[in-house]
Amino acid sequence: MKKHILLLVLFLCIGKLFAQELKHKPRKSDTGLATYKMDNGTYVKITYGRPKMKSDFDKKFGVSVPWRKLWRFGDDDATEITITEDVTLAGEPLEAGTYSLYAIPDTAEWTLVVNKAQGAWGTFKYNQKEDVFRVKLPALNSFRIFQQFSIFLQEDPDGCNLVAIWERISIVAPIRKNEEND
Repeated sequence: MKKHILLLVLFLCIGKLFAQELKHKPRKSDTGLATYKMDNGTYVKITYGRPKMKSDFDKKFGVSVPWRKLWRFGDDDATEITITEDVTLAGEPLEAGTYSLYAIPDTAEWTLVVNKAQGAWGTFKYNQKEDVFRVKLPALNSFRIFQQFSIFLQEDPDGCNLVAIWERISIVAPIRKNEEND
């Protein structure tokens, strides 16, 4: 009996010594959530970090979010999109599932990157081989300043539109239901 107790105590002590603590980096930004359910039942959900500008004169694009470089499309964790049925995103076919979204901002157009990897923090472990596709979208100017990065899923008769906006810059990526799912 003493042997069993000794082994149990030893096992618990070793377990404590080798247990890995989950060390999450502290979040710098609020978490955003955008959801939309299409009339055919397809559900779209986007989770993302919402960085803020310090003032109307705080320039993020080209400075803390550099032009022509991969960006996590938000703050903290890479932005993730989940869809329950096959759709097209910005004209490209996308199977049901969860994906990371990245962007490469530029002055005239952005490249939206859809990647298979999930749970990434920032762009540190980004692997281009995991890209599902990349698509170019025009950069649009907003009539007002958005102090906090925001993603909306805007209603459309054929599905919805992913609208991302920060500062005075926005992009729109149509998400269309797959006709086979109707």
